[in-house]
Amino acid sequence: MKNRFFTLLALLLTVAGTAFAQRTLEVKDVTTSLNVFSGKDTEAGIVISCPSNMQLSFESTHDKTVDVYNKEEKGEETFYYLKFNTGRRYRGRKLTIRTDDFAPITLDATLEPKELKQYQLLDPDADFVYGCYYEYRKRGIEFFQNSMYTEAREQYNIAKECSDCPADNNLEQLIANIDSIETWQKLAADAFDLLDYSKADDLYGKIMQLNPQDSNASNKRYEARRLSGNDCTQYYNNAEVYKENGEYDKALELYQRVIDQNCSNSLLASEQVKRIKLLQQNRNQKSAVIAYEYSGSAPIGITVGSYKTRKTGSYFSLSFNTDIFEVMRSNFDKVSDAELNISAGFTICPVKQAPVWIFFGPGFTGIGTYENEDGSAYVKNSYVENATDEKVEGKVYEKPTLKVHSAISPEIGLLGKIGPVVLRYTFQYRFAVSKDDADLIKKSRHVIGAGICF
Repeated sequence: MKNRFFTLLALLLTVAGTAFAQRTLEVKDVTTSLNVFSGKDTEAGIVISCPSNMQLSFESTHDKTVDVYNKEEKGEETFYYLKFNTGRRYRGRKLTIRTDDFAPITLDATLEPKELKQYQLLDPDADFVYGCYYEYRKRGIEFFQNSMYTEAREQYNIAKECSDCPADNNLEQLIANIDSIETWQKLAADAFDLLDYSKADDLYGKIMQLNPQDSNASNKRYEARRLSGNDCTQYYNNAEVYKENGEYDKALELYQRVIDQNCSNSLLASEQVKRIKLLQQNRNQKSAVIAYEYSGSAPIGITVGSYKTRKTGSYFSLSFNTDIFEVMRSNFDKVSDAELNISAGFTICPVKQAPVWIFFGPGFTGIGTYENEDGSAYVKNSYVENATDEKVEGKVYEKPTLKVHSAISPEIGLLGKIGPVVLRYTFQYRFAVSKDDADLIKKSRHVIGAGICF
């Protein structure tokens, strides 16, 4: 019985001694306000960095396994990239980090969508464990993270002289990063002085890529973006004014500034640039056409349309004779055959180098005549108004009525440009709606026209 007691006591002491012998890692929260997770909108992430001689494992209270989607070696540190789902069911989640010789660490892993937290694990006794090189390198990293670049460079240079400095160290790269940051700081300050806020924003962004903890760069970048946003708004508003006034070259210059500076309204500026260039292209092509047209039965005609070199255009035509005006005045004694033609369709340029276009489309022809009450054709001046005497043979005592004879009139034609002058020919074939209409409406019609393009 005594032997069992002492054996159990020895085991308990061994376990307790092992537990007390485990050291505690230092955890630094290095998350910045600019950290954003790049995955799905329903996900978030945590980045854990530690000395490369450590191997970490992870456990979560709300997940069967922790998704370590990437592991990366950067100099003397290893970075673990963890991905988590977010939502109500994951509230209160805890993440436990384990590694040999150190006590487990538990972190709060309740995350909002797109949130990215970043932690650094440090061994507080590393100067005794790893020696000269690691100690000075660690100090350099701490100075670097605190944006004390001159002090960081000094620590890195001392680490290079340590006898335990490994041959494959990355101190030269760390010092080069400091050199780049100091160069970008000067260039960014100069850009600020020259009011080039977009360039300053870009330079401070580069600094933050190397050192996300640089609060000065973060503040300056925020200020640059604010001022750049003001410039973007001013550029865009001025461009709109130039566009409305027809000063397209000036408008294009300002829209392009908005695009080059990657402003929040750059997409709108891009759309405006496309519209202006298309308008200029059409003007250079003189694609807009207006012409007068003539045919024997309808001598008054006008056509308008767009005749583009690279794209399909459209047109509209209207022609009539003077009897239309008499119909509008109900002056039936002056109406013979009141004719109206309406057509619309498409224009294409079959040969890009030749200034000749084909146009085609449907149309409508209407011819109006007056008839007596019995359906016979009205004879001019045969109507007797307010007659009190007996009816006379050959006279009409009821007002004649207008009858419209209709036809569907598809057409095809050619248009040619000679400088600003256009010539147009149209052939129209008519399908009468009824036999009576066919007796009155000719089967075909030829139209010639001339006008200008602009």
